[in-house]
Amino acid sequence: MSELQERLEKLLRRLDLMGMRTEQALVDAIRAAREGDIDAGLEVNQRDSVIDREEVEIEQECIRLLALYQPAAIDLRTICTIIKVNSDLERIADLAASIGRRTKHVVEDSVDFSRYNSFDSLVDATTDTLGRTIRMLRASDTTAAQGVINSDDLIDEAYKRFVRSVLDTEGKKAGGVEAAMTLINIAKAMERIGDLCTNIAEDIIFLRTGDIIRHADAFDEHTS
Repeated sequence: MSELQERLEKLLRRLDLMGMRTEQALVDAIRAAREGDIDAGLEVNQRDSVIDREEVEIEQECIRLLALYQPAAIDLRTICTIIKVNSDLERIADLAASIGRRTKHVVEDSVDFSRYNSFDSLVDATTDTLGRTIRMLRASDTTAAQGVINSDDLIDEAYKRFVRSVLDTEGKKAGGVEAAMTLINIAKAMERIGDLCTNIAEDIIFLRTGDIIRHADAFDEHTS
């Protein structure tokens, strides 16, 4: 194994650890919101700085490798993929941190998640997709990557059902606007996490095949 490949393997291990930290951040943030645990929510937000530093360090190492080795072919694709996935994981962690911060509003607005079965569906779809994304990233599995892409529709549908339920329920209550906004903002963070998981899956397919599948339908329409 060349020195470049050894350094890339080290970066991939760091990326895997970052993914696990990100997944844990989301789990902890949702638990804090559900339980109305403001301190736990703030702890998730504070831990985000660790992921932020790691994201910067990984990107800096990628830039050094590009300058030192001028890589080509699979090595270049690997670096490009690491840079993009690194950024998406950091954004997912930011969204988890935002859920953690909103725990304060959950308490202040007397939000009751038990009123919404659709919230459980959204949480299950999002956490399952993120978990499969981290495992897919570790294995660089294109079949699993396609499964992650397909699951984004489930998250989108769960998000829409939940928002409709919130508007129907909170809209009928006096002073329900604040609670509705808190609920919808938390749900929107999860919907965005689904989009970012799709981005990561598309990047893994690019790494393994060299094919850029993002917006493929638009290109097909243009050429037809």
